[in-house]
Amino acid sequence: MPKKKKQTSDLSSYLLKRLEEYKLTPPIKEHKIVKLDLDEPHQKYFLRCGTEVDGTTRALRYIPKDALIGWAYKLGKQGKDMNLEKTNAAKIGTIAHFLIQCDLMGWEPDLSSCDGMLVRSAQTAFKAYREWFSKAGLRPLAVEAQLVSHCYRCGGTIDLVGVDEHEELTLVDFKTSGGLWQDYFFQVSAYATIWEENYRRLPIQRLLLVRLDKETGEHETKGLTEWKRHWEVYVALLRLAKRIKDISG
Repeated sequence: MPKKKKQTSDLSSYLLKRLEEYKLTPPIKEHKIVKLDLDEPHQKYFLRCGTEVDGTTRALRYIPKDALIGWAYKLGKQGKDMNLEKTNAAKIGTIAHFLIQCDLMGWEPDLSSCDGMLVRSAQTAFKAYREWFSKAGLRPLAVEAQLVSHCYRCGGTIDLVGVDEHEELTLVDFKTSGGLWQDYFFQVSAYATIWEENYRRLPIQRLLLVRLDKETGEHETKGLTEWKRHWEVYVALLRLAKRIKDISG
């Protein structure tokens, strides 16, 4: 028999107190129709003083992406436009993330403005998510959480933070790429640090990358319970990005 998911009232008084302290309310499913606009501007992040800061992915551009080179070569051999394929892959990822958010929030997704072919690929990835989530044993505490680190001057959007039966927190990042690449682990270590800066008394115990295959509908997971070294690499990338930005003016 599958384990019954905890309702808010089933959470311990300790966890409820921590949630109340930070004014965090676990998502309550609410039926409404939400339309996805793929032309909506990218999320921006700001410090309390109003200064705009970079998202976590900016620093990752300095990581060599050997898999991307191989992918571009393969597309060239097939006579396909790499830029178009890259754009479509990003859109599929956006649609898949939107479908996941709607599922977790109880919304009805409106994809009427999206290309049908891209939607079908995203729905295949969403199928993989449903299979994974049905067995994950996590109750959502935060969905698409947009947070900023004032210490490190960067921001990020966390796909999911969930609590398990032991009330330990897992930070989940969904990917629709062809693999789980090394730079993803640097990115989620940044997400965990940003989360814990904002919610110090709600520490993350585990990081989980979940790859949702948009062709097969299968999923692949990789987890981390210790990410100090990954965070150290990310901090070095932040410093590098800042130096390059300062030099470039």
